[in-house]
Amino acid sequence: GQIYDINRYTLSAVVEEHGGIAVAHHTVADTLEALERAVDECLAEDILVFSGGSSVGERDLILDVLAAKGEVLFHGIAVKPGKPTACATLAAADGRTVIFLGMPGNPTSCLSNAYILLIPVLRKMAGLPPWEPQTATVPLARPIRSASDRHQFYTVRLVTLDGQVMAEPAFKGSGDITSMANADGYVEIPASTVSIEAGTMVQVTLF
Repeated sequence: GQIYDINRYTLSAVVEEHGGIAVAHHTVADTLEALERAVDECLAEDILVFSGGSSVGERDLILDVLAAKGEVLFHGIAVKPGKPTACATLAAADGRTVIFLGMPGNPTSCLSNAYILLIPVLRKMAGLPPWEPQTATVPLARPIRSASDRHQFYTVRLVTLDGQVMAEPAFKGSGDITSMANADGYVEIPASTVSIEAGTMVQVTLF
C-alpha cells in the first residue's frame, strides 16, 4: 500500500498496442516463496513481464528465483534510465521455453525499457513487422547534461518557441512518471557524450 501500481497499466498498454493480450497478475510480496509461486502461475503465458525486484536491495529477490528455475541471460544493461533490467528463459511444465523480462520498478525506467526491449520481442512473437516510430529533427531548447557511463534515453517534449518547434527537456527522474507522461518522445545520447548544447539539432523518437 505504499507504492502506486503504475507499471501494471503502462506495461499492459504497451502489450496491447503491439500484438499481445495483457494478462495482469496480482502484486507479489517480497519473499522468495511468494515470488516462486507467482512465477509458476505465470508460466502458462507466452512471456512473463515482471516489474521491480531486480536491483541490489535486500528485498530484490527475483534473480534468485530465476537462477533456480531457469537461465539468466543478462542482468543489468548500460542504459539510463533502466539499468536494473534482467532477461531469463524459464521451462514451463509442458516443455515450452518462456521468456522472462524483468523490468525496473521505477515507472520511467520501466516504461522506457518497454519501448526499447519489450516492443521488439512482442512484435517478433506476434509476427508483426518491426516497429518504426515516427521521428522529428528539431533544435534543442535547453542544454542537456548526461551520464558518461551509460547510453541515455532522455525524454523531451516538443514546444513552439518564437515560431519554431524545439525539443524541451522533460526528464526529471526515473521515479517520476511525469518524465514520460509530459513527454512527446526521447533523444538518444551515447555514453561518450556528456552534454548537448542548446540549439543543437537532435532527432526525437516519438512515442
